Amino acid sequence: MTHHLIRFKQLIKARCGLMFEGNSEANLQQVLNERARILALEPASYYERLKSSVAEFQELVNRLTINETYFFRESEQIRLLVDHLVPRFLARREGRAALRILSAGCSSGEEPYSLAMALMDKYGERSAGLFDIHGADIDSAALAKARNARYTRFSFRGVSDEAQSRYFDKEDWGHVLKVSVRKQVSFHSLNLLAESLPPQLNDFDIVFFRNVSIYFDAPTRQRVQHKLASMMKDQGVLVMGAAETLANDLGVLPLVEDAGQFYFVKGGSSWPAQNPQTMMPDRATPVTTPPLPQLHMALERVPVQRPSAIADVLQVPLPDFETLYGLVRDKQFDQALPLLDAVLIQAGSSTWARLLKANVLINRKEFSAAENLAQEVLAADAWSIDALLLLGLAAKWQQQPEVAVRWFKQATYSRHECWPAQYYLADLYRRGGESDLARRAYRVVIQLLSDKEPDTGIQYLPLDLPIGQVRFLCEHQLAKLPVDKALESQR
Repeated sequence: MTHHLIRFKQLIKARCGLMFEGNSEANLQQVLNERARILALEPASYYERLKSSVAEFQELVNRLTINETYFFRESEQIRLLVDHLVPRFLARREGRAALRILSAGCSSGEEPYSLAMALMDKYGERSAGLFDIHGADIDSAALAKARNARYTRFSFRGVSDEAQSRYFDKEDWGHVLKVSVRKQVSFHSLNLLAESLPPQLNDFDIVFFRNVSIYFDAPTRQRVQHKLASMMKDQGVLVMGAAETLANDLGVLPLVEDAGQFYFVKGGSSWPAQNPQTMMPDRATPVTTPPLPQLHMALERVPVQRPSAIADVLQVPLPDFETLYGLVRDKQFDQALPLLDAVLIQAGSSTWARLLKANVLINRKEFSAAENLAQEVLAADAWSIDALLLLGLAAKWQQQPEVAVRWFKQATYSRHECWPAQYYLADLYRRGGESDLARRAYRVVIQLLSDKEPDTGIQYLPLDLPIGQVRFLCEHQLAKLPVDKALESQR
């Protein structure tokens, strides 16, 4: 069937936007072969069946879509919803209309149910009257699972035992979501490239569309954004996955930054924020550079069960660096902290444990304790890039730009190739109105990342920001900086 593959790809892309290139072609080929064999059809006949049969096309899509998801995924964005977006929308809502929220591309339901649980945590029984939550997906099999609301351990990577017992009932094979949560969410079939939409899917205040656009090319992403915009109220908010947001700044909706997170707003940002200091900028305002994910200030929305005392931890073998590094990288701070404390009790001079703990404390806004740990590392190694970077970030988040600049500069003196320090310096210079210094620092980062990833000198801190996204941000900010008149006059 290989020589027929191109027209199948064209048909699937035209109808629902899914693209199959490179390694994904093998999966498409396998699924097509299976469906043709089941129906006892030759490739040409199966293609005609696929064109004419809505049911068969749906069956094929169900087998092709990837439903990799879990509860409270990218929880910093859920925190943004609960602590920043929802209070503002509720403050300005007219009458008693419920706030309408959509999870588009909801797969098997973990995302919209996570939104419902997070809002129930804050608003309790009032949540049912305050919010009208919907989930939608093209995969009918995934929607059936969402409505059934039964989940295995795989879906609970971000959920504590306490939250599981509060919102789920245990069964022999897994967990079933309690009715109080299930009734908060309605599910619908949705193809964002279809001519018409289900009548229930309109006038949304907030739309989550995360980790779906990665399967589309740029023209398709643009079409999808136009469709999503048509489903939103004026001043509605579109939240996309953290790693895909900047790639979707396609001119359809204005991109803004708020509380360290990026999202899109239909019609700009003229609606009032609850706190004037957190008002969202419009497109004329430079978009601020976000912190590297593993060092940003967003706290996890759902607490993870923590041992009652360090003594409990010491009764079992302590985890190694790789294990604790993984917990910190995944922002499982409540799990990591007591284990790091236990390591430090047994091996107080552990450099990596001090640095990982300082990283956790910065994320918890415990700046003084974090700085003490970083200074202890510097006492033994005056040029520790990890410690210098942590001290710079602690100062940055405490609104001490001059101190932050000093630490980041020291990091770049020690290791010129440390592009994260250069990246933060550029941001601080830009915020301080020092355009020439900002321009120079952004260009340094772009140059460092132009060929291959340089040796930053960072040994123990998790760094997981895609290099392509960093380069994009630098170029984005360079384009917004005032023209260097001195350089222009020399041309």
